[in-house]
Amino acid sequence: MAKKDEKQKENEAYMENYKKQVQRLTFLARFNVRQFLGTREEGDPRVDYLAGLEGFRNLVNAQISGIIRLQTMILGDKKKEFLDIMAEELDNQLKSMEEELGVTGWKDTGEPQFDLQILREKTAGWPT
Repeated sequence: MAKKDEKQKENEAYMENYKKQVQRLTFLARFNVRQFLGTREEGDPRVDYLAGLEGFRNLVNAQISGIIRLQTMILGDKKKEFLDIMAEELDNQLKSMEEELGVTGWKDTGEPQFDLQILREKTAGWPT
């Protein structure tokens, strides 16, 4: 019974630390977005929206990195296959976004080249 209580306390401590880290990440995301938008006032809906997206992106990146690290340790000899699958999925996502935005290639500087007609159609309704 004592071992179960100890494990429960470890789990609670882990969750408290996890929540604290998420709160810090959220704070930094809000700060970053407010700096980016050049706004300091609280309650700006643009800040709330973009900070939520930024915080989610950061949290997901951290979680996915942890899952990949864990999987590569667990898989041992199958590690290469796992990493190949991960690279393939990333490539598929990149190709999907390239098609959606009309990317025709990449410059040596790392900047995308666009099919301007597709890009104009895609961004026609975007605010200016």
